[in-house]
Order: sequence, then C-alpha cells, then structure tokens
Amino acid sequence: MEHRIQNIEWNTEHGTRNTHRSAFRVPCSAQQGFSLLELLIVMAILVTMATMGSGMYRSFGKNVELSSAAQEIAADLRHMQSKAMTGEGNFKWGGHFVNGTPDDYYVLFSTSGTSYVDSGTVSIATTTLSKTISFSDPTDSASKDIIFNKISGTTTAATISVASEGLTQTVNISSVGTIY
Repeated sequence: MEHRIQNIEWNTEHGTRNTHRSAFRVPCSAQQGFSLLELLIVMAILVTMATMGSGMYRSFGKNVELSSAAQEIAADLRHMQSKAMTGEGNFKWGGHFVNGTPDDYYVLFSTSGTSYVDSGTVSIATTTLSKTISFSDPTDSASKDIIFNKISGTTTAATISVASEGLTQTVNISSVGTIY
C-alpha cells in the first residue's frame, strides 16, 4: 500500500485550483522495532556501565565507613582529652588501642598511673571496630596507649591508623594534644 502526495495549486487568473498527483511515494509499512543485534549491543553497554557503577559504589561505601571510624576515634580521644583538661576525678584520661585477634578494639579509660595496665585504671567504654576495618597502627598483635595529662591535655605524639581493603585513614595526635 502506498500513499501519493497530492499538490494543489491555485490559478490566480481564473480563481480555480489545479490538482495533480506527485510522483513521490511514501511507503506505508516502514520497519518497526529493533533488530536483535541492536538489542544485544544496548544490553552489553548497560551491563558494562552497571558493573563499573557497582564497583565505584562499593569503593565509595568502604571509604565512608573508614572515614567514619577514624572520625569516631578522633571524637572519643577529644572527649578523653577534655576530661583530662578539666581534671575530672583528678585522673589522667586516654585510650588503649588493641590490634587483636579476632577483633580490633579500643578502650577509653581513666588512670592515676602512667599506662593502661596500671592498678588505678578504670575502663569507661569499649568500642569494637567493624569486621571489615582493622588497625594498621598499632600493628598486628600490638597495642598502643594515648594518655592525656591532667589540666594541660598534653600527651606523647602518636598516630592511630585504620584500614580496609587497601584504604587507610589516620588520626594524628600531637604532643601538645592537637587531634586531627
């Protein structure tokens, strides 16, 4: 089936119109839909984009989780420093970080001594890291104490690093007590 285009011209002298049929033909049954090859190409492109997107999303999620853990450690250390600077309980305050088996954790504490293992130590809270995050500093099977002095809030310079799948976040503590 074909359609013909009809042209209409007006004869301006006699006020009549002339009609004639054009030789142009427009096919009525044009191709509808997509070929199998076109569909396969589109599907391959979509699968590739989805794979790349999920990898980037996973990496982003790990980075957020790791950053959150480092920020929580820094906030807990600032809280312990604040307690030391106000002289709360007439104690030194700090954190004991353990890179242990199977879980890595840290303990917030007060002490009248110079380390976590002294007899005057009182544990305030224990936080266990997520299964996907571990300490890279302190190293495997080691621990580290960060103790803030009364009133001054100073300490020995140290770092605490957390890692996950090749990514690392570090919390730095300066000798004057700056935590960043």
